[in-house]
Amino acid sequence: MTQLPDVLVVGAGPAGLSAATELARHGVSSLLVEQRDQVGGAIFRRHVGTGPSQWVMPEHQRRRRDALMQAVAQAGAHITHQMQSVLIGVDRDGRFLIDNRPLGRVQSVRPKAVILAVGAVEQVTPREGWELPGVVTVGGMQVQFKETGRVPTGSVVLAGSGPLLLALAAQLAAAGNPPLAVLEHAQPLAAMWWQGRAVIQALRSWPQVQEAALYARELWRARVPYLMGWQVVSVTTEADQLLVTGQHHSGIRRQFQVQHLALHDGLRPNTTGLPKAGHNESGCIVHAGDCREVLGAAAAVDDGRRAAWQVLRSLGQPGAENAQLDQAIAAARRTQNALAQLFQTPPSVPTANTVVCRCEGLRRADFERLPLAASAHELRLVGRFGMGNCQGRYCTHAVSALAQEHGVLFEPGALNGEVPRWPMRPVALTALAAYTDNESV
Repeated sequence: MTQLPDVLVVGAGPAGLSAATELARHGVSSLLVEQRDQVGGAIFRRHVGTGPSQWVMPEHQRRRRDALMQAVAQAGAHITHQMQSVLIGVDRDGRFLIDNRPLGRVQSVRPKAVILAVGAVEQVTPREGWELPGVVTVGGMQVQFKETGRVPTGSVVLAGSGPLLLALAAQLAAAGNPPLAVLEHAQPLAAMWWQGRAVIQALRSWPQVQEAALYARELWRARVPYLMGWQVVSVTTEADQLLVTGQHHSGIRRQFQVQHLALHDGLRPNTTGLPKAGHNESGCIVHAGDCREVLGAAAAVDDGRRAAWQVLRSLGQPGAENAQLDQAIAAARRTQNALAQLFQTPPSVPTANTVVCRCEGLRRADFERLPLAASAHELRLVGRFGMGNCQGRYCTHAVSALAQEHGVLFEPGALNGEVPRWPMRPVALTALAAYTDNESV
C-alpha cells in the first residue's frame, strides 16, 4: 500500500501524460488511470503484433511521442500507473470510482484534484446499413492498423468527411492496400475558392500541412479516387461482401463491392457522464485535451500542461498563467475552425429503416411511432433512445435532430439528463461486490 497521490489523472493520452509529467516537475504526485494496457492514447498507440509493422508514424508525431515518454521516465515515482482501469463514476461524497479490471474490483479514491483527459468521441452519421458487420469507423480501423501493424485484408472504401479520411487512405496505400475510393461528403476545394482566409489560417500549422501534402501525393501515386461531394446513402450485404451505394450531391449514384467500409464524420469531446470542470465537493476538476476541446495531439500536450498549472494553483503552489501555452492553443483553435469551414457538410436525413440507436437497435421508424414527446427526458424514458451501454455517446445528436424535425428542441446532452449517471461504463457485478474504499492505492 502506498500513500494516495495528490492528483488523479484519467486518461494516458497526450493531454494526460503531459499533465502528469508537468505535475511531477513541480514535485506533485499523481495517479494515472488508463483503460488500456499501454499509455499513449489513440494517437500514440504502439505496435503490439508480431513481426515488423507496416504502420509508419509521421515524424512530427514520433518526436512528440518520444518527448512525452522521456518525460514520463524522468518523473519516476511521482507518477503511479494504473492500467486497464476505467473511471465509472463519482459518488455523492466526492469519491472517484475506478473499475480495476486486473484486480477484478471497484476501488475508490479521493484526491485533492482531478484532471480528466479522456479524449474525443468519433462521430458517425447514421446511414442505412451502418450497423452491419464489416462497417467500422475510420479511427477504429486506424487504431487497429497501428496495434497489429497490418492493413485490413480485402477491399476497402472510406467515407464521411474530414482530414482523417485522407490520412488513413494514404497510410493504407503506403502499406500496399489502397482503398477503392474515398467518398468525401464536403467539397473542400470549392470551399478553398470561397474561403481563402480560412485556408491561410489553416496553413499556419506547417507540420500538418506538410503531412497532408505527403498524404495527397501517396493517394495520387496509388491512383486512389478522392471523390468530393459524395456520401454513402446505404449499405447492404451481398454474399460475403458489402454493397456500398454512394451518391453525389447532384444525384448521381455509384456502387462499390467491398469487404470493409470505414466511416468518419468528425470528432467531439468525450464528456458523457463526466463531472463538470470547476471547484465542487469533489475538489478541483479540470478537463484537458480533446476531452475539453478537440484541437489535435499537439494542442492536447499544451492543454495538459495548462491543466496541470490550474491544479497547481488550486493546491496553493505559486504560478501565473502561461501566455505561451495560451497562444499555442489559440493558434490550434484557429486551424481547427478553418478546417471545420473547409469540411462543412450539409445535414443528412436518415431513412425510416436507418438504425439511429445501435445499442438498442432502434430505427427512425421506431422514433416516428412514438407519441410526440415534450422533452428529451420523456423521449428517453418512453422510447429508450440513449438508454444503451454507450449512454447516448453516439446517438444523442441524431436523436436531437429527429426531435427538432417534430418541433421538440433540446441540446443533445439533455438526452442524458442533468445529473450524470453511473456507472458511466459497463462494470461487472462481481467487481462491484468486491468494492474497496481506500484512502490509499
